[in-house]
Amino acid sequence: MITAEFGKPFGGKFCLALGYFDGVHLGHRAIIAETRRIAAELRCLPAISTFADTPNGKKIPIYSYHDRKALYAECGAEFCLTLYYSEICGMRGAEFFEKLTTQYSPLHLVCGQNYTFGCDLLGVSELAELCAGKGIGLTIVPTVIYHGVRVSTTLIKNYLTTGDVDAARKMLVTPYHINGNVVSGDGRGHNIGVPTINQRVPAGIIAVRQGVYGTYAEIGGKRYRAVTNVGPRPTFGQNRVAVETNLTDYDGGSLLHEFAAVYFYRYLRPVRKFTSAEELVARIEKDKEWTDIC
Repeated sequence: MITAEFGKPFGGKFCLALGYFDGVHLGHRAIIAETRRIAAELRCLPAISTFADTPNGKKIPIYSYHDRKALYAECGAEFCLTLYYSEICGMRGAEFFEKLTTQYSPLHLVCGQNYTFGCDLLGVSELAELCAGKGIGLTIVPTVIYHGVRVSTTLIKNYLTTGDVDAARKMLVTPYHINGNVVSGDGRGHNIGVPTINQRVPAGIIAVRQGVYGTYAEIGGKRYRAVTNVGPRPTFGQNRVAVETNLTDYDGGSLLHEFAAVYFYRYLRPVRKFTSAEELVARIEKDKEWTDIC
């Protein structure tokens, strides 16, 4: 994917999806799909905008900037216009639009019906007036309704923080997932017969509810049914939050430093303290019996 920071040169022609797109849910995908359709008609790049930093404390993203870019590319976006909230937070909407359309050459703009921009929070009606004045096309995509519910990032975040990853998955399309290289743990899982892979959660993203989840892990092109613990390990007196995944049917060697993607399908139970390592192992084996319904 081609990337350019807002304010820095880029000479290509593009159709731009305007927004934050921090979860790449059904609504975001509808906007990206419309952007791709129009870009094909105009014979230009389908482009998308997003923030590389967090806009404010109330808009912690579902995925990191780098993980979002991978999802945008999967959806067909070819160019990402990267904005930094820290640099434009004081910019009024008309000023932002002028800089966007003067510095670059968007042939058409696409946004959702609730899109706002600038510190004065201009909406789509003001955007339409600005586009008309510059002769730039604008398409406003209606909010997506899924089984009678309006799809929104806020709703999906609520699902994730309460552990309802199954409901979140239906709106995200791609299940909520954690990407990252496998890092060193304390080796305790291996010592008790349930070796795990350990990951670090990228800083600055939404925190999923602590607990044990039925997951799938993709490593080296292979997919494994798994069980993932997000949280402390009270059985061993460890309070630090960790992400540990036990792979079913993996019989290979160390996966240290390998890239892993862990996809969350079902919340199984809360984290709890067991009376012994043997009791914990028995519970993990029981957890492995989870069956996905996707």
